[in-house]
Amino acid sequence: MPDSVPSDSLRRIRRLAWVVRSLCLLGVVVIGALPFMFWAQPEWVAEVAGQTWNLDTVQLDVGPRLWGLAAMMLPTSASLFALWHMWSLFGCFAQGELLTRRPARHLRHLGLGLCTLAAAQPLSHTLAILALTWGNPPGQRRLWFGLSSDHYLALLFGLLLLALAQVLHEAARVADENAEFV
Repeated sequence: MPDSVPSDSLRRIRRLAWVVRSLCLLGVVVIGALPFMFWAQPEWVAEVAGQTWNLDTVQLDVGPRLWGLAAMMLPTSASLFALWHMWSLFGCFAQGELLTRRPARHLRHLGLGLCTLAAAQPLSHTLAILALTWGNPPGQRRLWFGLSSDHYLALLFGLLLLALAQVLHEAARVADENAEFV
């Protein structure tokens, strides 16, 4: 246990790290499995396509659903990347590693993951809708692109984490520099 972190604080940090890391594991299971479960069930795809994407005619055979799955792997991959770095970041915190370059690097990658997710989500929906309507007759194909406040907030939080990672990196550099004087 580092001397600079009081044991009470480190205990709270470790407890929080345990909770966050548990939620990361849950997120990996759910986020990793959900696209496969969704695209494997044509009825579910048809329901979402009709209610959420306002699509009347969609192609639900295996080909379009595989293309839809491939499209959904873009935000899934970005989410899993972000969850891995959140897991690693809180692993550093649980070990009492606070003002070092390693947590700064994980925080930076987490921010990059959220920024990537902000771009991957609307692109993924566009490609999935295109995959489901590509086989429709002319005039019934759809090209749709939409942005929501969720995408905007993911981008803003990603940028916030990038800025905080830079601050943490600088704090770690100063701490390393100060440790050399002692």
